[in-house]
Amino acid sequence: MLLTLPATEDVIVDHDSLLLQSDKASLDVELLSNVSCYAFKEEETSMLKIAFIGAGGVNFGGLDPGAPWDHASRLEELSKTIALEVVGISDPNQARLEFVLKERQAKNLKLWANTQIFADVKTMLDTARPNGVFIGLPPFAHGEIEEMCAERSIDMFIEKPIACREPAFVENLRDCFNTRPGLIVSVGYMLRYHKAVVFIKNFLAENNIQPASICARYNSAYTSMPKPGFWDARMSGGPVIEQGTHFCDLVRYFGGEINLDSVASICVQPSSVMGTLSEVPPGCDVGVPEEHRIARATSSLFKFKNGAVGMLQHAITMKGERYFTEVELWCDGYVVRLVDPYSSTDCRVEIHDSSNKHQVYKFPDDPYLTEDRVFLEALHSRDSSKITSSYSDAVNTYKLSYQIQKGCYEK
Repeated sequence: MLLTLPATEDVIVDHDSLLLQSDKASLDVELLSNVSCYAFKEEETSMLKIAFIGAGGVNFGGLDPGAPWDHASRLEELSKTIALEVVGISDPNQARLEFVLKERQAKNLKLWANTQIFADVKTMLDTARPNGVFIGLPPFAHGEIEEMCAERSIDMFIEKPIACREPAFVENLRDCFNTRPGLIVSVGYMLRYHKAVVFIKNFLAENNIQPASICARYNSAYTSMPKPGFWDARMSGGPVIEQGTHFCDLVRYFGGEINLDSVASICVQPSSVMGTLSEVPPGCDVGVPEEHRIARATSSLFKFKNGAVGMLQHAITMKGERYFTEVELWCDGYVVRLVDPYSSTDCRVEIHDSSNKHQVYKFPDDPYLTEDRVFLEALHSRDSSKITSSYSDAVNTYKLSYQIQKGCYEK
C-alpha cells in the first residue's frame, strides 16, 4: 500500500527507497525496469546477432539536440551482461554509415568488432544473417523492409511511428506478421516500460479503479527539430503521428480502447497568425505545400469504449531542448498525475486524494534501456510475454494517432 501521509503535506519519496506493494505477486503488471529481472543466466551464452536498419538518430544518436534516445548506446551497456554482437548496419547514406561505424569501433568494444556496413537492406539480411534487427526509419519508409525481415523469420524491434499511411497499411503488415508463428516484433513505445508508468498501472489495479477522464499534454521543443522531413506531413505523418503517438499510447494503456468514431480534433494551422513560429530551424518548413505543413497545436477529444472521456493536447511551441509533458488521470477518489516522463532524473508521479493528501514519488529511469533489454531477452528465451508493446497492439495506437491527425487536416 502507499505510504500514509499527513493531510495537506507535500511529501517526496524516492522510488528506489519505496516498497510499492506488500504482495507484488498479486499484481498484473511487473516492475519491468528492475535490471535483475533481465540478466541472463550464466549458462545461457549463445551469441545474439543484431543488425541496425537505419543509421539515423534514433539508432545512433547525434542528430537531434538533447534527444535521450539511441539504441546503439543501450546495446553497448547491455552487452556487459548479454552475449550479443552487431553484425551489420544498413543505410543508403554511405557517409553516415562510415561515420557511425568509426565512432562506435573507436570504443574498442567487442560488440562492434565484426560489424559490416551495407547500403542495401536485403544484402545485409542475407549476408550478415542477424537474429534480430532494430528498425529506425522515417515514417514513410516502413513496409517492404519489415516484410523482408518477416520472410526470413528475423525478429524486429520497430521504432514508432510504424507508418504514415492509411491504417489499412499497418493492418496488412500485422496480418503478415501473424502468419509467421514465433516471430517476435516489439514496437518502441518505451514509456510503457517506465517505472513511473508501471507504478501507475499498479496503483490503479491495487485500488480497483479506472480513470473516468484522462488528459494528456505534450509540447515539444520545435527548435530542436532540425530535420526538414519532420516539418512535411507527407514524410512524418504530422506531429501527432510522429510525436504525440507516445501519449496516444499511454492514454490507451491507462484507459483502454477508444471509440474512434468519437474522435474530434481541431488545430492551429501554420498559415494562421497563431501558427507563426519565430525560430524554425534553417531549411525547415520551406517549400512545403500548405496542405502538407504541420499543425502548430492540436486539441482532440474522444470517448473510451468503457464510457470514460479523454483529451490529447499536442503542440510544437517550446524552445530549447526541454519538452513539457504530463498525463493526468481523474479517478474515483484520486487524481493521478504523471509529470515529465522523458526526463531521466525529474520524472515524478503526483497523487491527490479526497482527504487533501498530496503524495509525490520520484522515478529516475531509462525506459529505453529497459525496452531494449526486454526485446533481447525475448530473442534469447523465445518468450515474448514481457514485451508490453506488440505490433498488433501498436496498430491500435497508430489508428488513434492517425484519426486525431486526420481530423486536423480535414478542417
